[in-house]
Amino acid sequence: MPNVKVNGINMYYEVHGNGEPLLIIWGMGGEISTFVDYMDNLDEDYKLIFFDNRGTGRTDKPDEQYSFEMMAKDAVGLLDKLNIENAHVLGISMGSRIALVMAAKYPGRVKSLILNVAAARSTCDDPQAAHSYERLYTAMTQPGFLEIMGGYPPTVESFIRQFEALKNFDGRELLDKINVPTLLVNSTKDDSTPVKFAEELFEGISDSKLVLVEEDHLFIRTKPDLLIEPVLEFLEELGNKSATRDVS
Repeated sequence: MPNVKVNGINMYYEVHGNGEPLLIIWGMGGEISTFVDYMDNLDEDYKLIFFDNRGTGRTDKPDEQYSFEMMAKDAVGLLDKLNIENAHVLGISMGSRIALVMAAKYPGRVKSLILNVAAARSTCDDPQAAHSYERLYTAMTQPGFLEIMGGYPPTVESFIRQFEALKNFDGRELLDKINVPTLLVNSTKDDSTPVKFAEELFEGISDSKLVLVEEDHLFIRTKPDLLIEPVLEFLEELGNKSATRDVS
């Protein structure tokens, strides 16, 4: 099994396909084995780099406070170990916050940014979203619940550490520091991440495109093509622009 030591932890990762590197950062409590198949339409043209965030999967679950700054540093450390100078970065749910930090604080490492069911901040000021996260927290801390998430679920303690990092995050001041092409793909029926949070990202990131789909927060699991198709279109457009610049 591929493991590397990054930022003080042992990280599990997998690489699929060939081509330009596309780093994929999954959401809270997620791990590679539960979602790698959703991305199989991308590995024909891109080198997909999956990894388990600290606190879940086959990556270490240290007993310490987590932050998205720490987790962004983990992701950059993985690129270092793989000798990858920069990559397209796709962040999903909690992973979108990590990707935001990565793009703002390590700009040379992010070639483009793709954010799915994304937000720049916690949901504490939106009653509907706050209630949704409260229900999620209650469910995921019940005995036996995390075990049904996949083969390598987080512990209750490491899940809570990820949850606290999410709850405490406010990245709105980072948005004007993001200077790479950015695609936002969010949902209109997402109680945990209202459309206004997607619009906030769109307004705050200068070179961004917003796509809204009529689904809920988990449509990557139920209808993955609704994410994959705009991602492929976005990356193809970037490739065409790059080719035009090279010719000229």
